[in-house]
Formats: sequence, structure tokens, C-alpha cells
Amino acid sequence: MGKNKIKLSTFKLLKKAINVVFLIWMILIFIGSIRSTHLNITAVSPKLFTLIILFVICVVIYFVSSNIKSFIKNKVISGLLNYKLTLLSIWSLLLIIGQIIFMAQTTTPIGFDVGGVVGQVLYGTSVPNYFSYNPNNLPLLFLEHFWGNHFGANWISFNIMSLLGADLGFMITILTARYINKNSMYTTWILSLLLLGCFPYIIVPYTDVLVLPFVSLSFLGYLIVKKINNLYAKLLGSLLIGIFGAVSFLLKPSSVIFIIAIIIVEIIYLIISTEKIKVLYIVSILLVSFGSAFGVKQIYNSYLHDQQYIKVNPSMKKPPELFIAMGMVGNGGYNPPLTDEINSLKTQHEKKSVAIKSIKDTLHSYGIFGYLQFALKKNTNNTSDGAFGWLQEGNFILAPATNRLQQLVYPNGSHLLDYFFISQIVWVTLIVILTLGYKSPKKSEPIIMILKLSIIGSLMYLLIFEGGRSRYLIQFLPQIILLSGIYLNAYFTDHMVAKNDN
Repeated sequence: MGKNKIKLSTFKLLKKAINVVFLIWMILIFIGSIRSTHLNITAVSPKLFTLIILFVICVVIYFVSSNIKSFIKNKVISGLLNYKLTLLSIWSLLLIIGQIIFMAQTTTPIGFDVGGVVGQVLYGTSVPNYFSYNPNNLPLLFLEHFWGNHFGANWISFNIMSLLGADLGFMITILTARYINKNSMYTTWILSLLLLGCFPYIIVPYTDVLVLPFVSLSFLGYLIVKKINNLYAKLLGSLLIGIFGAVSFLLKPSSVIFIIAIIIVEIIYLIISTEKIKVLYIVSILLVSFGSAFGVKQIYNSYLHDQQYIKVNPSMKKPPELFIAMGMVGNGGYNPPLTDEINSLKTQHEKKSVAIKSIKDTLHSYGIFGYLQFALKKNTNNTSDGAFGWLQEGNFILAPATNRLQQLVYPNGSHLLDYFFISQIVWVTLIVILTLGYKSPKKSEPIIMILKLSIIGSLMYLLIFEGGRSRYLIQFLPQIILLSGIYLNAYFTDHMVAKNDN
């Protein structure tokens, strides 16, 4: 009995620590987000400024007039809630139509890494030795090569793949929310539509977006294992975790941080559990998950060994230590001089040694407080931009804006600052929801802990490795949207209960 009390008290302390760290981190992100230059209302176009003023006036009238407030609450909102499934379906259909129009009007060749991969598929050429330096992008190359052979090798075709990746990722996340709580599905759906409504990355066929459905499928597999009390369903869920977790890892290794969070939280709950542990049951699920993941990795390794499509030089590979070293200097992002220095070295041992020396020298020059100050600044660079670093890395779009939609997202677009402002409002809204975070049902507690720990782990990863821009947050959006949806639903549930009590 004494041991159980110690376990429970330790668990409560750990849970509180996770909550405190998460809250502090969200407050820091909120402060950085509201200080962003993207929220400069004086820089937006006159049309958007007028719409903002009208919106503010409507909000003020709503709060000032009790009659209007009562009418909207009791009639309008209640009426909308009765048809929420229909309305959200219509909104989703309109969004997809809008995305297709947007893609058709804005598709253009993209530079940097995206252009390096697509260029290899389209023309058989890329930046010299690109894949020898960056073998992590070989899975993306093989995926786009396969897609190009079967669905057309051109920018529109690859952007269709990117569009499918984004929409499927969010659709699966919405379905995942359904397994947590039916009403959470609707709030997650709303937030997903808001985010996708200002998400131009559908015209950038890169791993950030393409990994989303695989991350979401893997997390859905975990919830199937947890929620459905049927052996075959649990085995199916285990396969989803293993197969799509492995695919996520191949495309974007950092995207599977949530699996580490799942393992940590599940171990904690096993330790504090007072129920008899079904060892064989758990072992079977683990074997299926890890076995299928290992199988996917082996299939990929065999394909990589046998394929004749592209040749790479393993000795030229950038070592992981380089990405840590880059993440500690400048704004914490890509560093050309350091990269060129490492790339010029002949062996992996030399590359690692120079990168480690750079890390040690940088830490020594900072000191403890200097590094903490740098980390705070880098965290803002990693997380404050609601446009997810759109155009932040330079003009990867070289074409001039010639139509209305291009004016929103192209570098010389006359309404680019409007897009930045709107996307920033949506991002700040998400962060506010995560910061205020209302209590969730007891049965959802393990999921909440996993999502929080996953987000904390993701933010820590971006602090340690190359970051410096919020584009890297895209791969973690399923967890962010899912937790935001749960919290928003909890707020509405508490609000309705309080209303009924009155």
C-alpha cells in the first residue's frame, strides 16, 4: 500500500512538472507571437483594415448589447450547432475547391532543397552531390520519382501530392479526435479548417507536409489500440503504429517524437497501475508494432541497396553533430559557412570532430547565461511565425506576382502582408487555446499527457538542432491541432454546464 502511494505521488509530481513546463513554454510562444511584425495592423491593405474594423465593431456590439448577445447565443449558435456536421462538410468542400484554385493559380518552380529533389526527378540533375550530402532526402526522392512515373512528372502533379498530404493529414487527425471524444472531433475540425485556409505550403512538395498523413495514421493506430477492446482491432492499430511510424521516420526522423512520448507515458502508467498487467497481451502489441516498423526499414534498406536510380557517396554525408552546431549559432538556422567547412572534409570522422569542436567552442563562448539568452531568442525564431516561415529563408519563389492569389503569397505580392497578418491571428488563437488549456475528462488524461510531452519534446528538438524558423513546426501540427481541439471542446463543455446550472 505504501509503495502504491509513493508511485501515485511521484506520478502526480511528474504530471504537474509536465503541465508547468508546457504552460511556461506556451506563454513564451504567445509573447513571441504577439510581438511578431506580422501583427502590424498598419501594414495591411485598406480593404483588410476595413474588414478588421467592422469585425471589432461587431464584437463590441455583441458584448455591449445583452439582447444581441442573448439572440446570438440562444438562436444563432444553437441553430448552427444543430447542423454542425452539414456546415463543416460544406466548409470543407469549399476549402478543397479553394485549395485547387489556389494551387492552379500559384504553382511555380520552388528553389532550395525542394528544387534539388524535384529537379532530380524532372531533369535528372540537382545540386552537385546534393544526395550524398543529404541522404535523409532520398526517401522523398524515391517517393516523388514513383509519383512522377505514375501520375505525371511536373510541378502541378507534385503539388497535387502535397495537397493530398496536407488534407489527408488533417482529415486523419480529425478522425483521431473522434476516438478521444466525439465533440472534440468538431472543434478539431474547425481549427483544422482555419489553419488550412491560410496554408500555402500545399505548393511546396517537401517532407514537412508530405509526412503529415503518416504521422496522423501512426497516432490513430495508437488510439485504436487504446480505445477498441478487440484483439484484431488492436493488432491493426499496432500495424498502423509500426508501418506508418517507420515511414514517418524515413521521411522526417524528428516527426516521430510523439512515439517516444507514447512510450514514456505508457511506461509510467504501467508502473503506477494497480491492475494485473497482461504481459503476453502487451508483448504481442509491441512485437507487431516494432516488427512491422523493422520490416519497413529493411524493405527500404534493400531497395536503397539495389536501386540504380541515383548513386551516393556515404563518406560525404552531413553528420548529426553539424545540425546541432548550426543550431547554436546565428539565429539557430541553416549556416552556410559552417556547412561548407564540414562538407569540404573527406571523412565522417573529420566531419564529426570539427562539428563537435564547434559545439564545444560555441558553448564555451556563450557561458550558461549567454546560452540561455540565445535559447530564448531561438525559441522565438522557432515558434513565433504563424506563416510557418513562409519566404523567411529567402525568395525560393522567383516568379513575379501576376494574379490576385499570387499577390497574397509571392515575394513581391501586394497583399503578402495581409496573408502574414491573417495567418498570425490564426496561430495566436491556437497558442491562446493551448495556454489557457481547460481541464479534460479523466479518461483523456493519458492522451493529454502524450500530446503535451510530444509538443515539449518537439520544441526541445528544435532548440537543440537546426531550427531558427517555424517551418519545422509543420510536421508537429497533428499534435498541436489535436490538443487545441480537445481544450476548445473542454471550454465549450464547461461553458454549457455552467449555463445549465444557472
